Amino acid sequence: MVDQSALNKLSPATKLRVVQLNDLFVEFVGPIGWEISEDVFAQWICGEKFGPAAIRHYALALSEQLDLDSDRQSFLQKVEKLLLQ
Repeated sequence: MVDQSALNKLSPATKLRVVQLNDLFVEFVGPIGWEISEDVFAQWICGEKFGPAAIRHYALALSEQLDLDSDRQSFLQKVEKLLLQ
């Protein structure tokens, strides 16, 4: 799971989206996705970019960890649906 102290720096809505994106990512890669998402989150949070597009940047960073382009595209399509909810 991601660093709780870093997660607490985010707004409640952003926290929820991070958790949802991590869950979705794990659906694609399996349990190893928790460790990978921790690393991606740590890099993302250090970038301190929390503007309107921040969560999309996080989703893109997660997608870059997927080997197959088809998986990346499928993941990002599901991300878009999630973000439009």
